[in-house]
Amino acid sequence: MPKHPPSASSCVEHGTPASARRLNGAEAIVIIVIIGVTVGLVRFAGVPVVDVLLLIAGSGLVAGAIIALSTRLSLRVVRTVLKAALTTA
Repeated sequence: MPKHPPSASSCVEHGTPASARRLNGAEAIVIIVIIGVTVGLVRFAGVPVVDVLLLIAGSGLVAGAIIALSTRLSLRVVRTVLKAALTTA
């Protein structure tokens, strides 16, 4: 029996690339709300843009810590991430 070389098609992954993934409804709503609150704070409340960006960054840090703690990520990892984030600020 003749031996056939292995097919290269077994190495190819089929499907859509990760960069082409669409946002689901919850992700889209969160982004819309963040943009709306940002515009409202800057335009109508007169808050400086830098302060709004710091507020968004702080909220993201708190949200990340809450998610990390709720998924039982080790506290050592959380401490390392927070220390790195706070020392660069």
